[in-house]
Amino acid sequence: MNTTSVEITAGMGGFLVLFGLMIAIWLLGRDLTRRLRRMRLREEERVAALRQERSEDAQERDPLA
Repeated sequence: MNTTSVEITAGMGGFLVLFGLMIAIWLLGRDLTRRLRRMRLREEERVAALRQERSEDAQERDPLA
């Protein structure tokens, strides 16, 4: 029977690597959220402008208006 106890841990280096990865993932998620929000707002503005343009075209072509 082996009575020696060997403890293997990642230590401070492992903690720092995991902490760095966590910060990097958090920053990437934050950047992704900003980009998606900007894309959504641009798309909403584009659709609103397109609707406005279509309604103006429809009013110009409507002989009863």
